[in-house]
Amino acid sequence: MDTIRIVELPVPAPGTSIPAGTRPPAVYQAWHDIFAESMVEILGHDDFADPPAALAAGYADQKHTRKTLLLAVTTTARDRAVAAGVEAAAAVTDPADAITDPADAITDPATVLGYAAVSMPLTDNTHLAHVDLAVRPAARRRGIGGALWREVERRARAAGRSAVTTWSSHASEAPEGAGALVPPTGAGRIATDDPATRFALAHGFSLEQGERQSTLRLPVDPSLLAGWRAEAEAAAGGDYRVVQWQDRTPERWLDALAELQRRMSVDVPVAGLDFQEEVWDAARVRDMDEDIARAGQRYVLTAVEHVPTGSLVAFTHLVMPQAQPEVVFQYNTLVHGDHRGRRLGLLVKAANLQLLAAAQPAARRVHTWNAGENAHMLAINVRMGFVLASIEGAWQRRLDVAGATSAPAEITSHVGTDGATADGPLAAAPTGTAA
Repeated sequence: MDTIRIVELPVPAPGTSIPAGTRPPAVYQAWHDIFAESMVEILGHDDFADPPAALAAGYADQKHTRKTLLLAVTTTARDRAVAAGVEAAAAVTDPADAITDPADAITDPATVLGYAAVSMPLTDNTHLAHVDLAVRPAARRRGIGGALWREVERRARAAGRSAVTTWSSHASEAPEGAGALVPPTGAGRIATDDPATRFALAHGFSLEQGERQSTLRLPVDPSLLAGWRAEAEAAAGGDYRVVQWQDRTPERWLDALAELQRRMSVDVPVAGLDFQEEVWDAARVRDMDEDIARAGQRYVLTAVEHVPTGSLVAFTHLVMPQAQPEVVFQYNTLVHGDHRGRRLGLLVKAANLQLLAAAQPAARRVHTWNAGENAHMLAINVRMGFVLASIEGAWQRRLDVAGATSAPAEITSHVGTDGATADGPLAAAPTGTAA
């Protein structure tokens, strides 16, 4: 009988990348494939699945977040030796026999049946851990998801993390009634018989928030964009000026954008999620620019300057994966609380879509996520043509970190509960997105 081992992927050196046009290592291909298969099963598309090169670059970047990738690897007679080599060196009697590079150790993506990507913030929110967990649809109900979660929980406790968050994707909002789970916000119903819901509840998670994932089809009529921008500029008046850039934040605006990103972390609706204020400075903004570039992505950003004070008071951010030229992701959008009511949200969004049309003509759709209770931003998006595409559940598990459990043993293929995905598209849309 096949057994499954939970192994850890060592972190590559900072700045590691997969050269364009080369075949990605099997382990990163597997990571991509598992998430893509799960999204196709749930949503019918794989737009949210980062390409292997982006996954590798993101994993190598550990500056602000400690990241760990746990893999559920099948250990048939043919694969058992290489699977053992991916584990910690202590599992190998002779260090000379250890296979230290998992990109070489795992040669067939199909031998990886599931993963848990764990992120633990280092700069702020050091009480939290986030997990993206997915199992190949064909490998479910073999205990793989449960085994991955147990190892995530063990590590979170050992690191002193008191809460774990995760997201689940759902093709549609559940009908009202007994079969729907409703978060405390009252917005965004999740079906109780959904595999991801059952998995989350079985492992002690509580549904804290429902998010609306919406899609805008491109191109947008240029006359509409121009009209929205003119309307918003007239409402804002002469004290406000549009500022735009691509790919790299101008030195002049590093501190101002850092302040808006900090405000974003406290102004966005988070319901019962235990998110605390983030620490941002100019260096972290520059790190974000470089992280996006290393992941094979570009971006366009539109901000609004309050001319009398010279400060930025609104911004919005669209990211363009170059390996997926038709796909665009809406990152953060924020209007400073002291400057709301002047159509600045409409202004930055319309102007940024104009910039996007020039920078990425091949783009055909923009994906965005909003808290279900974020009525103001939702109204702007609906007016601009964003259409409800799916629902996301934001889940949280509180931990008693008094002690840690022991490491899991091997599991057999017939043991355990449903290993359905408990993951959302956050590799594409960072935590805090409210656009």
